[in-house]
Amino acid sequence: MATEQMVLSEDDQNLIDPNFFAGEAPYALWKRHRREAPVRWTQTPYGRGYWSLTSYDRVRDIYRNPVLFSSQRGGATLPLNGQMADPEKSLSIRLSMKGAFLPTSDPPRHVVMRRALQQHFLAKAVQTLEPFVEKLTTELIGNLLDRGECDFVTDIAARLPMSVIFEIMQVPKEDWPFLFRMANQASAPADADYGKGTPLESRTEAVKAICGYVLDLAKHRRANPGNDLISVLATATLDGVPFTDEEIGFNGHMFVQAGQETTRNSLTAGVAELIKDPAQMRRLRSEPALLQTLPDEFVRWRSPVTHVLRTATADVEFGGRKVREGDWLVAWIASANRDETVFPDPDRFDIGRQPNLHLGFGASDHYCLGVLLARLQLRRIMAAFLERVEDIELTGPIEHVASHQFAGFKRMPVRVRPRTCVAA
Repeated sequence: MATEQMVLSEDDQNLIDPNFFAGEAPYALWKRHRREAPVRWTQTPYGRGYWSLTSYDRVRDIYRNPVLFSSQRGGATLPLNGQMADPEKSLSIRLSMKGAFLPTSDPPRHVVMRRALQQHFLAKAVQTLEPFVEKLTTELIGNLLDRGECDFVTDIAARLPMSVIFEIMQVPKEDWPFLFRMANQASAPADADYGKGTPLESRTEAVKAICGYVLDLAKHRRANPGNDLISVLATATLDGVPFTDEEIGFNGHMFVQAGQETTRNSLTAGVAELIKDPAQMRRLRSEPALLQTLPDEFVRWRSPVTHVLRTATADVEFGGRKVREGDWLVAWIASANRDETVFPDPDRFDIGRQPNLHLGFGASDHYCLGVLLARLQLRRIMAAFLERVEDIELTGPIEHVASHQFAGFKRMPVRVRPRTCVAA
């Protein structure tokens, strides 16, 4: 930990407060930090400080140096309090520091684990899912039109990725609501609508529930594996050694949680902006080719994962600062994706933005395993929307999740008007 001490400022307090992230507030703060000190020492309420990284180059550097900046040594997420940073008390941190799942494993283990888990996310596998995703998106938009009004978050944005990841995992449909509820609880344990008890208690309960559920399925499928993701977990090996129960459960938890959170929130954020900016919607309707660039702007605009945490494994000068071995560095992905030196007019939502070298899917060894699947889902749902929906409007306020890790949405009530078919 760095020896430099700072008084706990309002900025420091905000960056650890989940409620501060339930809206647009962080963007103005990050913009100021990029200008004043893109590598800035930040204190936490529980006494453990970290280097806050807000510029694109510094965040990218973190991804490019996975040995110097470890995911495994201290976990990959900034904890909400001291208990959640303590491996003796926090199951998530304890398993993370063991390298029990992909996002918090370091090389060379990370490369081997990624290779063992990637088969359902490669281009050929994703291509075989296109008919399923097309049918699903057609049904979702059809249901929306039948009702006329809905909560876009729960009825469309959440159902799409949930259905896709559970199809890949072959999770029985009757168990979807339970896993959806537990994923929300794990992602936002401090949110009043999702949490139960303290944040540590809430997350621990959810993680245990999901890990246990996945492990039970994996044990049943190990004897007779199929072509599903849980069968992959059940039979995977690391250098010839079968996955441990912890590795099966925690990686399964990763797929349940990440498979739902990121696409759900990127889709909601993108549609919200199209509602606010009718010119962008008209542009999309007149240029359907923009469906190819649209997914990445959805992700850049409201980076679904706000940050990653890394721990320095050696003393190093970084961004003009003396970082000590054991120091934490928090790379604010959402800030990097609004960096003025990389993205022209970064606070403008532009569905045709090119190039769009955002870091919303991570980078280097930690580039998102499901990137092709996420882009497919976003393209197909928006294609179905354009084909059948003439107009969409908000009927109430948008509600955000209180989470400093996931830029989440809880509710977005909308009303739609169907397109009228015109004979050729």
